[in-house]
Amino acid sequence: ASSSSAAASAAALEAVQVLVASLADDSPRARDSALAALREIAPLNPLLVLDCCATVSRGGHRRFGNMAGVFLVMASAVRALDRLDAEREFLRKIAKIATAEIGCQKDFNVDWQRAAATLLVAIGSHDPDLMMEEIFLYFSGPTSALPAMLQILADFASAEALQFTPRLKDVLLRVLPILGSVRDGQRPVFANALKCWCQAAWVYIGDASSGLPFDDDVMSFMNSVFELLLKVWTGSRDLKVRLSSVEALGEMVGLVTRSQLKSALPRIIPTMLDLCKKDQEVAFTAAHSLHNLLNASLLSESGPPLLEFEVN
Repeated sequence: ASSSSAAASAAALEAVQVLVASLADDSPRARDSALAALREIAPLNPLLVLDCCATVSRGGHRRFGNMAGVFLVMASAVRALDRLDAEREFLRKIAKIATAEIGCQKDFNVDWQRAAATLLVAIGSHDPDLMMEEIFLYFSGPTSALPAMLQILADFASAEALQFTPRLKDVLLRVLPILGSVRDGQRPVFANALKCWCQAAWVYIGDASSGLPFDDDVMSFMNSVFELLLKVWTGSRDLKVRLSSVEALGEMVGLVTRSQLKSALPRIIPTMLDLCKKDQEVAFTAAHSLHNLLNASLLSESGPPLLEFEVN
């Protein structure tokens, strides 16, 4: 019986190795078929699939022609891992493969960057601290990988709000020192990440079993970010920067202190109204932020309305 099970294991290993190699086949149809098959196999034997994928990915994109496919298969396998099988050092090894690929890439290949992000989010669902440790390594010093790393933290916040929000303080500690020097071209990426992090906080607050996620430090960080977006980023000549900043502010208005919100109204309302006059897509986004602002200003349980209306 043991010899037959060993033979079956060897056959399974060989089959998975062939499928993984086929991910880099010249034929798109063969690639797609291999990807579909591996994503079905991954939940049945995640450790075997991860081992085979890790082996071919060691050389990175220079050695293997379809890193996006490998990362997507690995993400399926990680999601299927039993908690007991999700050993920290094993997950760290996989996380390093994904972050190293993003870190060494000068050209921005969206396909495999999204796939690497999917893998890192899957790792984060098992061990958020480990995943974030690996990403934080890219926050010190100049790196072209920073926008991609921010996007991964945004994706993780959207997918795992209850795990992300208690760790928001650690993220803001690292983001705040670099926010002031971010150039216009990268500001929409930062603003989008801030929006996703605040949305995660709202999910956390809405969860009955969760307490308030913010201590005084986090409130101070949020107020600083709010001021920067309001006073600097919304004044950008670039419409994308203005819109993404207003979108982020729309998620922050209920999270900052009431006094700060009140002092922001004379500046933030005209900015939002100006964007409401743009084309339909821009106007829709701005109107959503304006709606959140009015809710925070008029319907708060923590004090009287911050706005008064006159009927002419």
